[in-house]
Amino acid sequence: MGDLPGLLLVVAVIYGLECLVWVRLGAVAFSRYWGRRWQLRQPGNVAGNRRGGFLLAQPFPPLGAFFIARQFPISVSPEAMFSYVSACLNPVGRPPQAGQFFRFRDVRVIRADGKTVVVNDAPFFRAGSHVRARHLSRLFRRLQESPEERRATLIRQTLLETLDTKAITEQLESFRKHARPLRVFANILFGYLFVLAPLWVWQYGFGHFGWALLIGLFAQTATIAVLFRRAHKAMLPLGDEERFTAFLIMLLAPPTAIRAQDLLARHLLENFHPLAAARVLCPPGTFKAFARAVLLDLRFPMLPICPDNETSPCATEQWFRTAWLGAVEEFISDAGLSPTDLTAAPAAMDQENRSYCPRCGAQFITIAGLCPDCGGRSLEPFLSAKPEPAISPVSEMG
Repeated sequence: MGDLPGLLLVVAVIYGLECLVWVRLGAVAFSRYWGRRWQLRQPGNVAGNRRGGFLLAQPFPPLGAFFIARQFPISVSPEAMFSYVSACLNPVGRPPQAGQFFRFRDVRVIRADGKTVVVNDAPFFRAGSHVRARHLSRLFRRLQESPEERRATLIRQTLLETLDTKAITEQLESFRKHARPLRVFANILFGYLFVLAPLWVWQYGFGHFGWALLIGLFAQTATIAVLFRRAHKAMLPLGDEERFTAFLIMLLAPPTAIRAQDLLARHLLENFHPLAAARVLCPPGTFKAFARAVLLDLRFPMLPICPDNETSPCATEQWFRTAWLGAVEEFISDAGLSPTDLTAAPAAMDQENRSYCPRCGAQFITIAGLCPDCGGRSLEPFLSAKPEPAISPVSEMG
């Protein structure tokens, strides 16, 4: 019994680490605590780095779900693919991007290698999961095999599919159906591991009943592992590697088994844009604010817009951003909002403020200048701001 507190502390630390979810920049997480409204969450630089950050999933019962939606990872046009996007959903900045450029006529092979999409045996970009890598490699092969005159239509169709709220709703309904037994058993296992078993050992010692406790623990983890494997196969049939790895870990690690619902939900919405997920999951006010941020980011991208000075990659980025802006404006209009009203100039928060950044909305007391948070984007003056008076030179007295 003397070692029980130390053992519980170790198990609690392991479980706490299981509750931390790594979210890359360019992705948005959706979670809720104790049945409250869904929250839109993005990684910061407090518990992360220039690639992403950790977010905490709900650690205590009743255990919730944790979804991740991702922006489209590359710029693509009818002529070429460029593993770079100017979109910057997170205020921290853009994530590092490979910046590999391929014309479709030069592409021989597109395949998924784990979480990496490979083009002509060279890493093109890293996806968030095996499922996403396989999905995107199939999409890019379809574009490469299609005639050039049809690619523009296929690209726009693909972008609209990432904004398909009906498909998201169907996925969520399927998730609720498959995850319900997982959630019940995960909550029971939490109580068994952190409440019932410690109290029993503290009161009676491990003794002859210890093996019964271990058998009960394994029975629960095995049940959760089997239920997870079945649900994951039904909802994410392309995720063989992730499914097999998670299944084995759950059999041996009860803290991982408790988080089974999170593991099932994490990659469920990753092929949809966060804007569409926000419309389905979040309150109207949250969706409206996020829609404004997405629109402004597309119209006034963080500088530099394109890291490559060559004409072809920059042209591909511009074509894709224009196509994506059109799809987003159509989506926002269908949601009953006006893109023009959403992106209207803000009012000055203080009478001394004379200009603002058109991208992030930060306000400044100078009438002209550059926004340091947006890569040096030029400021816009408020309509009521008066020009600064010219300073006339003072003549020298003779």
